[in-house]
Amino acid sequence: MRRTRSVSLSALVLGAVLGLAVGCSPVDPDSFGNPAPLSNRICYQDSDCTGNACCGEGTNPTHVQDGPNCSNVRCTNNCPADMLDCGRCYIFCRDSRCEAACQG
Repeated sequence: MRRTRSVSLSALVLGAVLGLAVGCSPVDPDSFGNPAPLSNRICYQDSDCTGNACCGEGTNPTHVQDGPNCSNVRCTNNCPADMLDCGRCYIFCRDSRCEAACQG
């Protein structure tokens, strides 16, 4: 029993040393160009979040209560590639705040 405990402790120490030796640093979420949220309202699900403009032309995520009313807007399906909903970003609720995860 004592040998098993020392082997487990050795494995733990070795893992910690190797983990520190790799030199991993915290990931900065802003380094990927994700736009900052505009609203501080609490969200509970992804549908609580939207872009700050209609037709996929938003530039920042926001809560639907702070977002635009797009019910009477007709979209032309033309939007710049760097906008939120035009395939570049996914808007979602994380840690009770609206955020966007963007690529490229």
